Formats: sequence, C-alpha cells, structure tokens
Amino acid sequence: MSILTRRCRLGVAFVPVALALGIAASPAEAGRTAVAHRTGPSPILGDLTTYDWGIARYVRDPVDPSIRTLSVSPRWDATLDNSVYGQPLVDNGDVFVATGNDSIYALNAKTGHVLWRVHVGTAVPVTTIDTAPTLSPGCGNVDPLGILGTPVIDPSSGTLFAAEETLSGGGRWQDVRHWLVAVSITTHRELWHRSIDPPHGNNPRYYYIAAQQQRPALTLFHGRIYVEYGGLYGDCGQYHGYVVSVPEAPLGGLLSYTVASQREAGIWGTGGAVVPPDGHLYVATGNGASSSASHFDESNSIIELSPALRRLGYWAPADWVSLNNQDWDLGSASPVAIPGTSLLFAAGKPADTGNVGYLMRDGRLGGIGKGAFHGNVCPSGGAFGADATDVVGRSTYVYVPCGSGTEALLVRTTSPIGFREVWSPSTGSPNGPPIVAGGYVWAVDWNGNVVYGMSPTTGRVVFQRSIDTQNHFSTPGFGDGMLVVATANGVEAFAAS
Repeated sequence: MSILTRRCRLGVAFVPVALALGIAASPAEAGRTAVAHRTGPSPILGDLTTYDWGIARYVRDPVDPSIRTLSVSPRWDATLDNSVYGQPLVDNGDVFVATGNDSIYALNAKTGHVLWRVHVGTAVPVTTIDTAPTLSPGCGNVDPLGILGTPVIDPSSGTLFAAEETLSGGGRWQDVRHWLVAVSITTHRELWHRSIDPPHGNNPRYYYIAAQQQRPALTLFHGRIYVEYGGLYGDCGQYHGYVVSVPEAPLGGLLSYTVASQREAGIWGTGGAVVPPDGHLYVATGNGASSSASHFDESNSIIELSPALRRLGYWAPADWVSLNNQDWDLGSASPVAIPGTSLLFAAGKPADTGNVGYLMRDGRLGGIGKGAFHGNVCPSGGAFGADATDVVGRSTYVYVPCGSGTEALLVRTTSPIGFREVWSPSTGSPNGPPIVAGGYVWAVDWNGNVVYGMSPTTGRVVFQRSIDTQNHFSTPGFGDGMLVVATANGVEAFAAS
C-alpha cells in the first residue's frame, strides 16, 4: 500500500449518533447496519486486523491463496520484552503484537525486524495482585499482568486498540487499573488512553479491580470497542463477569453489563464477543456462585446483548448448577457463528453428562435447557480458547480446540440441526484455538510446542513444525504469506508459498 493510501486511511470514521452513544437501533436500523457491515470493503491480501478475521469469528482467512509449501524452520524469530498472549495481527505487510509487559510492537512480516515499539504502561506483578483484599499468594498464573487479550486495528483510522492492565500510580494493589490504549500505526505514538474498569471498582460489595483479568480479544463494532472480563486462574477473589464498551475516542460514555452472579461467572474465552449478522453480541460465561436451580445467575450460559449492552436473551444447559459446583466452565471457549446460517456453536469444559457441544439459533436462544441441539465433542478433555468454522464444498465444519487435540464436527445446518464428529488429527495433539487459512486448519500444541497444519476434511497432518515455548490458548495468525505464532518470549513466523 502506498504512503498516500496509508495517509488517506487516517481520516475520521463517522458513525450514526445513536450508535456512537451506544443506543440500540430499531429493528429496521439494525438490519440496515448489519447488511452494511457484511458488505463493507474486503480485506486486502495479508490483512488480519481483528481476532480471526471478523467479528462473527468465522476463523477463516477470506483472501489468502492455498499454501503449497511451508518453511521447515522459522523464517524469523523475534524476542520481545515479554510473552505474547493474543493472536498476532497483520496489516499492510506488518505484524502487530502486544506483550505482558504492556508493550505494543510492529514487525516487518517478511523479516521480523522490529519497526517500532510503544511501551504504554507499567505491567502489574502478581505479587502486587496477591495483596488485594480477598486475594492471597498463589492466585493467578500470569506474571506480570499487562496486555493479554488480542488487540484490534481500525484500518479506516490507522489505529490499534489494546486493553492493558497497569499500575496507575504507585505500586499498591489500589493502583491497579485497566485502560484502553489507542496507538497510531502510522506515527507509532500513543494517541490516548482511558479507564475501562466497570463501575464500583474496589467496592467490596461488587469487585476488586486486581481480581479482574482481561483475556478475551477486543471487538470493534460500529465505532465502539467491546471488552470482556473474567478472573484469575484459581477463581481467586471477588470478581465478576463484565462486558464494557467505549467509543473509539478519548471521550464518550462507558457502557457496561454485569453478569447477575454474586461473584465469578467470568467471560474469559480468548475469542471475545461474537457478533453474527443479526448485529447482537454473544458471550459465554463460566462458573458462578449459585448452587440452586431456582436462582439462575447467568453463569455457564450464552448471553445475547444489544450494542447498548442490554440483555436480549440467554441460554444455559439444564445442568448449569452442576457445572457451577464442579468448576466446569461452559465459557472456557468463546462461541462461534456458523457461516451462512443463524446458528451459534458453543462447547466448554466437561460435565456430568460428558463432553458436550451445543448448537443454538441466534436471536432465539430459548432459556435454560431449551432450544439447542447437543452432541458429543472432545473425547478427552474439554474445549479451551475459541473454535473455528469453514465451509468446504457443500459441507460445514466446526473445529474444536479439545484438550486432546483439534476435533472436527460436520454440521447439519438444515432442520433438524445437528453435528457429528468426523475426525481428529492423524498425529499429534494440537490443543490450541484453530484457524483456517491457506486451505488448512492450523493449531498449536501448547504442551509440546508444535504447530500443525491439517486437512480440513480428513485431519491428515500435512505440516508439522517445532516452535518456541507456548502460552495457554495460543492462537496462530496468518497474513502476507506468513504463518505467525505468538510465543512465551515473542513471536516467530514461517514462510508459506
């Protein structure tokens, strides 16, 4: 892309006033905006500007051609100032990643050369987290806590947005904050930052900021950034599941949605909020506080929200109380929309009834134990991170990040809806969130530090490459002819042709 084109992309993107203020559109307006979103400009070759290429999280690269070969060893391997937890993004021939040390990097996609770095805050040591009320030493498994969720790039303004955890002043637990940071990918400077902690932070009746962890990918939808929160590893402390949104601007009201549970019910799947063509947001929650079937608290459920973050519907499995009692999070993996349909798929940790996945219709979730098809998934271990989908010929597949390795489901999208297991990998255990790019399904084994490329219809492993040490739920990226993998000390890339 030319410098002139890049400069043109810096123009201000205008959105309708109602949407900018977070006001829900009428059904007619919602339909028009949804169509406008779907029919907008296609990404150029090599662009991956939001988690899994789009807010419906179809997880399929819509542009790049089929891969014939993949380099045997990494084309490049960049060591950065800390771990990268989010999916690497690619825009205009550059790779963008954020680290646990609150740094944002741009690297040349072909060479791995660091083009620039912006350090946007002071990452929070876990020792500081553990001093907060209701917390204790040993809480959490990330140190330090900086930027964990996948950022998002708005190509129209040339701005990257990231959610960071930072120490806002001194080194006390009271100084822990979450900010949304805007960085220009043209001038390489921080444009602004603003608070995105929900209301009532550090109020013992609500939650402690230090107990909240921001892990899901950010969602950019109609001029607003949507951010979700869960808790620390071990379900430590007084935390809640939250969704917040703010405009793509340093000013403007913060909207928030609080999951009804007295505590917990976090939203922590790495894929973030899913926005199918109906223009509503869908999130999955984990275990909550309720142990009574008569007191549903929105834990272990799929929640449908308007753009203004008003609840429009929900669904939960009939055994949601048992899931609560056993810490079996439905929300250990984000939901995903099935392309060309009004269906959503969700699967999480195991349950008394076994390892189960669910199909449901967006806009008609049905409530507790209703309105969804369920079937067996993940024969060994639950699903963690985010799923992927693809349409091959006339067949629709969902690829699930099972603890034992990727599993493919063949989906029946006509009545009666359903799915069945059709393959697991021919070798290895790629347990990370999968993507579909270049004609293959890609996923990492974050225990064995290997990335796999699999046939989308048979599971035959075509490519298998050793990679650097991985973090949990690592999602590879693909763009500009490169397979890009986040690592525990930076990012590395394999050349595809």
